[in-house]
Amino acid sequence: MSKLRILYVASEINPFLETSKVANFLRALPQAMQERGMEIRILVPRFGLINERKNRLHEVVRLSGINIAVGEEEKPLIIKVASIPNAKLQVYFIDNEDYFQRKYVFHDKQQRFYEDNDERAIFFCKGVIETVKKIGLGSRHRALQRLDDLPDSDVPKDYLQKRTLV
Repeated sequence: MSKLRILYVASEINPFLETSKVANFLRALPQAMQERGMEIRILVPRFGLINERKNRLHEVVRLSGINIAVGEEEKPLIIKVASIPNAKLQVYFIDNEDYFQRKYVFHDKQQRFYEDNDERAIFFCKGVIETVKKIGLGSRHRALQRLDDLPDSDVPKDYLQKRTLV
């Protein structure tokens, strides 16, 4: 029997970004499952608070370079990857300069939500779908775990289940 392969999609993961308890949960659960022999992949947004140099993020050129339509505009999708130290967990980051290079996650310094949070969520969700297609997760991953936090909650469940569940 082949190894169970699981894809997690969430807005944050410790040690890269921690704004809620979801980050710690997403850090602990996949590692525990991997230690039990499952193959794990994790997809999160690459928010501007995540230090690329410190966390050793690097672009995955073969996955980057497509454009994602958001409204009438097309924005470039950049995929980066890093490993969680001492855990051997690969984390893929969905990135775009216009949407994720800000000093705050969902609001500005004055605690006002960004006016384009809806577009950012749409970009992230579409980026997840494109990454699933490009990386071949649909044919190899047999389970999907979504943590219902803000940006990934609109990833079409039916689409991902058809692509990731056997």
